[in-house]
Amino acid sequence: MTIILFIIVLLVTVLVHEWGHYITAKKSGMLVEEFGFGIPPKIWSWKKGETTYSINALPFGGFVKIAGENGVDDSSPIDRQFESKPWYKQSLVLVAGVVCNILLAIVLFTISFAIGSPTLSDDGTPTVLHVTKGSPVDKAGLKVGDQILQIKKRGENIASIDTTSIKKTIDNSTEPIEVSFLQNKKEKTVSIAPENKNGVTALGISVEKVIVQKDSLPKAFSKGVKKTFVVTEGIFKTVGVLLADLFTKEKEGGSLIGPIGLANEIKNASSIGFGYLLAFTAMISVNLAVLNILPFPALDGGRLIVVLLERITRKKFSKKVVGIIHAVGFLILIGLMIFLSVGDIGRLFRG
Repeated sequence: MTIILFIIVLLVTVLVHEWGHYITAKKSGMLVEEFGFGIPPKIWSWKKGETTYSINALPFGGFVKIAGENGVDDSSPIDRQFESKPWYKQSLVLVAGVVCNILLAIVLFTISFAIGSPTLSDDGTPTVLHVTKGSPVDKAGLKVGDQILQIKKRGENIASIDTTSIKKTIDNSTEPIEVSFLQNKKEKTVSIAPENKNGVTALGISVEKVIVQKDSLPKAFSKGVKKTFVVTEGIFKTVGVLLADLFTKEKEGGSLIGPIGLANEIKNASSIGFGYLLAFTAMISVNLAVLNILPFPALDGGRLIVVLLERITRKKFSKKVVGIIHAVGFLILIGLMIFLSVGDIGRLFRG
């Protein structure tokens, strides 16, 4: 089920992004040769009109192949090639994917708020939001989405059930505590002994009081727009911190996750509720938008920089050189994805 959800979430966010490129290129009179989901090798393809549609083996991205995007191509009509169009049409095609991802995020956040989105509230039900793999809580069988009914230490209930109170209850002790919880509508009680690692005593759980709140459609839309831009700003700030850390001794790479880690987070989001899964998908869509607008080779932002520089200098760069730069950028991105995937696997085995 996790794999299916992972593919569906990527399918929605990636196809919306690529559709933005596709429809803008079509409306600009460009010849779209292929619309693909995933990274080749190709699994299945069909042709409709002048465009080939394909499904590829690695579901981690997508692409729209436009005639002349890497220089004039003699095999296609010159007036329908990317290279022959005005700079502003080229720019619109390049930013269209990012715009569509932002619009998708607004729609998903709006639906999430309208149908009921889990929200932190003092009046809410204590709910498990995170379980560390291999932790005492994980070994005891608690899962994301479980509702905590009661926590006892030495036979006495703790007054407030949340992450902060649980940490105070443990108080650097490995003495067992009794946890009662609701899982799949069944009440269970387990005894869990906190674990001490590197001088830190913990259970490996995050619990907060959550309430499902529904909003009217106008209010949900307003909150959806605001949430989208707040998340966008936050992601840009995070990217800025990560880039700054490359030039310091502080490294934040451990906070990044790859496809395997993302699949696990999607599973956790679905456990909390459909509204939360929609909101999480919206955040992935925003992440995809921010990633693609970065001025890095092979990304939309990198290609946009080339178009704008050619406009400013009124000179055409060597397409061979530009092509090599984008190819290197693509290989670096693939390498990063593999590196993060190895990190995901390492975290799974380390627990």
